[in-house]
Amino acid sequence: MWGKDVPDQYSSLQERLKDFKSLLRYINKLARYKLGYPVSLLTYLGIVDNRILGIRSGSLANILLNNVGDPFKDSETSLMEVKEHERELIGILEKFYGLAENDARGYVTTGGTEGNFAGLWWSKRYLISKVLDQLIRTDNTIKLQLKEEQELSNALTKIPTNEYQARMNQLQKIMDMKESIQNSKNISQQLLTPTVFYASGHTHYSIPKIAEILRLNTKPIPAHPDGSIDINQFKKELLLHLRSHPHSAILVIANIGTTITGAIDDVPAIKKTIEEMAAHLPYTIHMDGALTGFVMPLLKPFGDVANYFDALGVNTLAVSAHKYPGLSQPCGIILAKKSFFEMAFSKSERSIDYVGHILDVTITGSRSGLNVLMFYNALHTLGLHKGTQKLQLMLDKNIEHAKYLFEELKKIYGPEAVLYPYHFNISFPKPSIEIAKKYQLMLTGDRATICVLTNVSKELIAEFLQDLQFDKELTMSHRTISTDYIIETLGHDHVKAVIELFTKAFCDAEAVTHTLGIRYDEYKIFVYEVIQKAVKEGMSKVVLDKQHHLIACTIAEDLADPFIPHLAHYPKLKPLFALLEELSSPFLKGKKFLKGKVAHIWYAAVDAAYRGQGFSTISDMACVEAAARKGFDYAYAEFVNPVSENVTHQFKVLKLFNKVNFAEFQLNNERPFTALKGQATAYVAAIRPGINLDSLNQCYRSTEAV
Repeated sequence: MWGKDVPDQYSSLQERLKDFKSLLRYINKLARYKLGYPVSLLTYLGIVDNRILGIRSGSLANILLNNVGDPFKDSETSLMEVKEHERELIGILEKFYGLAENDARGYVTTGGTEGNFAGLWWSKRYLISKVLDQLIRTDNTIKLQLKEEQELSNALTKIPTNEYQARMNQLQKIMDMKESIQNSKNISQQLLTPTVFYASGHTHYSIPKIAEILRLNTKPIPAHPDGSIDINQFKKELLLHLRSHPHSAILVIANIGTTITGAIDDVPAIKKTIEEMAAHLPYTIHMDGALTGFVMPLLKPFGDVANYFDALGVNTLAVSAHKYPGLSQPCGIILAKKSFFEMAFSKSERSIDYVGHILDVTITGSRSGLNVLMFYNALHTLGLHKGTQKLQLMLDKNIEHAKYLFEELKKIYGPEAVLYPYHFNISFPKPSIEIAKKYQLMLTGDRATICVLTNVSKELIAEFLQDLQFDKELTMSHRTISTDYIIETLGHDHVKAVIELFTKAFCDAEAVTHTLGIRYDEYKIFVYEVIQKAVKEGMSKVVLDKQHHLIACTIAEDLADPFIPHLAHYPKLKPLFALLEELSSPFLKGKKFLKGKVAHIWYAAVDAAYRGQGFSTISDMACVEAAARKGFDYAYAEFVNPVSENVTHQFKVLKLFNKVNFAEFQLNNERPFTALKGQATAYVAAIRPGINLDSLNQCYRSTEAV
């Protein structure tokens, strides 16, 4: 073969080019004498001219390279293949992910969907192989039960029709046997049908489709707002699964970088949950690493992991190479542990005679050798066959640019409107469709997402920001002129819209809530209690547009009768209320406020489409003015982001009562907000003419022991 005299490792581009030239000479020789296999080689013959596509005649890109089936078995006579390169690139990635030498199997795919398809198909075969003995026993039981049922039915025909009791007893035996047969068939069906668990709404859309094709059960699991699978919800769904399908094996899809948020699932927690709750069932974890999987060993989302398969309970990993590192053709890789792979295909009869008894473990059979060479070339160009230094530098630059863009977008939209949950992805309010098209942004609802990879330079970011700022100014100018609004007191008619606004705003964009991983359904319980009290008190305001759609809302109350949270209803909010308690302690502790003296302006939200236009201030000041007309002298407020805090500029008589740094706040010896920068603040302001802060002590009586 051509490659026997070629060194395994390359020290320079020139040596790799020399190798490719040697390969080209070999392939050209094969093409000249090809008689057997049904391919016409039109581009090689020049009948189809690919130069218009930029493909040079007489190059490896202009001739068929076909890797058929398992790359670990060379074809006997279909020799126009590059399986040696495919095996070597698998070997490079094998070492990269911490597998032992020659412990990886897999192949180069057409992309993430095929990688997921192969991963789920192999997993199904593996899980069935794990219970094969039980399947055989169950099948034998069914055969015996069917035979016994037939014997019972034959015996029934021999009982005289007038012997009612005897016939009833026999019929009962037949019915019992039918039930036993059905139970055995149910067990057999469960053994043959693993159940796929995945994060609802965030796992790649190919997974439910593949599960349908492979006839797998599916269990979508609610996700956190960042897109990662909710482990507590996984535990609940797994418990339900064990009750309804006690014999069905478990196949979990773990996302390593979702498309929109870049979320990474907690794979160690998934493994631990399964082993604690379902140790009796066979299971496997498939990692969909479409975006971030290629750099997972450098990002270290699970800390220092020596072997990303053994340590995490993972047997398969799919990566999209056109996403990261970023090849020019859609392709990827599916990797699996050798022991897993061999068990999955231990009973296979899929070998193909006419290409040399190759086991076809692939989805497509024939596969592009050019994709293999491009992937192989990329790994060597990045130096991954020698080490990770070059790839690490590229990754660091990606993250540096992403953080820079994040900071710049916050200056435009405000910190509450821009999300940077993970390494590459930044989400912000959707700009005009012209901007979205020019920069090919990912649009979901009222949000746009940028994925900062190697093509995203500082220069491109600067151009984008300039266009975005101009676009935003035009849009805001238009809105300022055209957006008429009305202010109303919060009433029963507004409740549903207000609950939706607060839930979405605080779960998606408010940093303190987002950090706690609060889901919509958890937060709605809290919001509902707040709104019900607010409607009764009549101190809160809503801002509506001309179509009577909700723009903004602020909740206000009399500090003499403050909202008392029921933390048992929404326990995840406990750190937030503890933070507010510490923040407000200097102002509230030891005081019983008199009714109608101090208004608490404490809870506000603005629709994402109207943020940055001052509607938070409009809503807040509407509450303050209404309170002043009712005779309130002061307004007290806590702020957990600097954008909301800007409303304090409206007051002439103002005092900062306290501030708490997020990173330093402790609750039960833990720091729940260490990831947040900045501080929470608490202010009191005089809201009626002629009132100063000296008379604040007339608004309460002391409750401190004398």
